[in-house]
Amino acid sequence: MNALRYTVFALIGLLLCACSGGNKTTAGPEEASLPEAPVLRVSQIGDGEIRLSWQAVADEGDVIYIVYRSVQGSKAVVVDSTFRTQYGDRELAYESEYAYHIVAVDDFGREGPRSNSVSGQPFNNLAPLAPTALRAVGRNISLLNQLEIALDWAANVEADLVGYRIYRSVDASFTPTSSLLIAEVETPRYIDRAIEVGTSYYYQVTAFDKGNKESAGSVGASDLALPLPELVAPITGQFASAQTVFSWRPVSGALSYCVIVTTSPTSGEISDMELTADTTAVFNGRTLSGSAQEALESGEIYYWKVIASTREGGVENSVSAVEDFKVR
Repeated sequence: MNALRYTVFALIGLLLCACSGGNKTTAGPEEASLPEAPVLRVSQIGDGEIRLSWQAVADEGDVIYIVYRSVQGSKAVVVDSTFRTQYGDRELAYESEYAYHIVAVDDFGREGPRSNSVSGQPFNNLAPLAPTALRAVGRNISLLNQLEIALDWAANVEADLVGYRIYRSVDASFTPTSSLLIAEVETPRYIDRAIEVGTSYYYQVTAFDKGNKESAGSVGASDLALPLPELVAPITGQFASAQTVFSWRPVSGALSYCVIVTTSPTSGEISDMELTADTTAVFNGRTLSGSAQEALESGEIYYWKVIASTREGGVENSVSAVEDFKVR
């Protein structure tokens, strides 16, 4: 509370400095009238939130409004200050009675008369809205020890929101029930690591508030962690031509594949291979300056891997082991 009062006084000080600078001619405190008492009203109430609004008593920036709040008949204390003509008080207790009044402070630091008082109880009337924009992205990357499905969604904005519940099933048409609840989180993201390779998982997310009112389920999202692609040719110890043809076994559930060719096991990519739904691809090098392209050079050793995806655009899902080959 001391920090809040310091902030209020600092804002008043800034107001005084701003209005006393420059060549602007102003009346002294003896000639200027005190700010009028604002007329305060409750513009919205409920679900742990009370919103206040009032008519301006001066041009914006000429006064600052100090908001006082009393809880259950206690002494009113400063809870905020603003140059605007509205204020939202959030994360309130549902059953408590909150009373408010405001005062306007002018550029001389003088308080005008207090406004009328308003009050209310922010009962929990409504459940949160169902979360939106749920996404699920599977990953099976053995090099990084990643076997997971990552979820994220748009954050809810309810004042009394506590968090989200995540439901999972292997049935696409499931209804969220307690037996399918796998987690509660406070932020709009979750990583599900309790999965099996090749199994499709379906998810819905709900939001819940301090009163434990729960939203309807979100639109569902699903994905699976694909098995690792198995490379067929060329593999370690084999020779290949400069127009190398890469091949691998099909991965159940994969929508597309992408071949990556590098000059070392972990870096130095030289390929520019298009996504393909086939299980073969011909080497295509990156474009260098002008129209020249990277080429596979005779006698050199190169490394390659395949990325499998379940998404448009080739979003990385599973990544094969790395094999090497030598160009004739």
